[in-house]
Amino acid sequence: MGLEDIVKNNHYPIVFIGSGISKRYLKNSPTWPELMKEYWERLNEEQNYYSFLRNLDEDFLSKYGDNTSNDLRKFYVNTKVASYIEKKFNDQFFDESILVNGLTLKKAQEEMISPFKYDVANRFSKIELRTDLNEEELELFKNVINKARIIVTTNYDKFIEQILINDFHQTPSIYIGNKGFFNETNGWSEIYKIHGSVSDSKSIVITDKDYKAYDKNSILISAKILSSMINSPIIFLGYSLQDRNVRTLLNDFSKQLPSEDPRKAANRIFVVNYDKNNMNTDENIISIEDSDITCTTINTDNYSAVYKEILKIDEGASPYEVKKYERLIRKLIISSGKKGTLKSVMISPDDLDDLDKRIDKNEPIVMALGDAKYFYVYPDLLSYVIDYFNNTNNYAPEVALDFVAHDGNFRTRIPFAKYWKNVDLQSTSLKKDSIKNLEHKIDACGNFSDINRSIPQSYKIKLNSLDDIEKSSASSRIKLYELLSYNINNLNRETLRDFVFSTALPEFKDAIKANTNLKSPIRKFLLAYDFLINGSLK
Repeated sequence: MGLEDIVKNNHYPIVFIGSGISKRYLKNSPTWPELMKEYWERLNEEQNYYSFLRNLDEDFLSKYGDNTSNDLRKFYVNTKVASYIEKKFNDQFFDESILVNGLTLKKAQEEMISPFKYDVANRFSKIELRTDLNEEELELFKNVINKARIIVTTNYDKFIEQILINDFHQTPSIYIGNKGFFNETNGWSEIYKIHGSVSDSKSIVITDKDYKAYDKNSILISAKILSSMINSPIIFLGYSLQDRNVRTLLNDFSKQLPSEDPRKAANRIFVVNYDKNNMNTDENIISIEDSDITCTTINTDNYSAVYKEILKIDEGASPYEVKKYERLIRKLIISSGKKGTLKSVMISPDDLDDLDKRIDKNEPIVMALGDAKYFYVYPDLLSYVIDYFNNTNNYAPEVALDFVAHDGNFRTRIPFAKYWKNVDLQSTSLKKDSIKNLEHKIDACGNFSDINRSIPQSYKIKLNSLDDIEKSSASSRIKLYELLSYNINNLNRETLRDFVFSTALPEFKDAIKANTNLKSPIRKFLLAYDFLINGSLK
């Protein structure tokens, strides 16, 4: 039952991220009532905040009676107080008694910007980690995010996308509001910020009016997820079952999902409930009130244990890699099909059925992309690095440089000096954007000085032999590679070469497979070693 089953099924999950996650890992991340009280105090209102809330509560009871749920009452009060604060805040902004950083009266009026929402966007723009967080748990969370097929979040901040961009060098597709639900997407490595984002204050959903507009389109969210839900489980993190957003989505699901065994349905949807100081992972199958849907709840404060189970799921390539290769193959087929040259770039469209059967049988398949004369194999990171240092030349120089150009961002370290120095760029098929990306990488990290600047000060210790470095870093592999990068010009080249092939490359392979933090210092060392044997790029 539960997490064990989704690991056995081995399909990347759809992950919902709520405010509880931001509160768990980020400094000064408020709950909704805390945020409203914070803004109320800026208005200098004469009426007490809690007296105002009580009046809203009584207004709700007079309209709907006391038979409705407390959660619906809280939601009503929260959205009404947000509406009230927005109006008062905006009035005071235009009266010039409240200032909003980066916003003028002219800009607000001409662009029809709500000063309140603009200020809320400013409030959530700064990402700062809590000083008391569990760093190991945070690293596990980051890896879970990297394995999410789709991420849906009601948070305004950029915490999630920054993890994928900065830690995994990805460029995920990000859809704000309901925009992405109208687009044709591939359902891989996508982030849906359904309540808006700090990057667009107009998209923020917070007031009564905002939620009414959002509710009209909520069925689009359910339909989008259902299309990916045939195989993928759904995991809610940072929510509770009492959360109005969760209950609305689950009710939408229940209307569209076919009737099935409740236990099977429960293995589709998981809600991780924060249970302070509970280090167990207590799983229960429950039925959602007012719906035909069941789900599995996991009550725990031991999020590391939950993350470790999810990370056992491995479909062979990350969702981002699946998206990248699917896009390339789709582009090839569509482009060649329009030109009537599909048969020249694929062995035979008639063989696709046979290929499909071979994949189902887990037979090894190699796919080459190219024209009828030249077939170029496109590398992944590990195969590229191993081929580079082994000088096996499995990849055409243009293909290798194109891969380097699009590997992460301009700060991503990867060796390519021997290609850059020995290829006539004018005679290659490299596109201008690829050449520009390579030049940016050289500017960012093209010589030993650039590498040394990125080494933490505590690791800048002068040592003259590999033995001394290994003794000095016996407790930390990260320290070992940082010291190697810093002292690489002091070390014996033959000893270094043996270390690269006997230790560095195997450990790099393990770090990629386990997706650990050791990848970065090894990449740095391999780049330094490349400069040593092939010369700097600057």
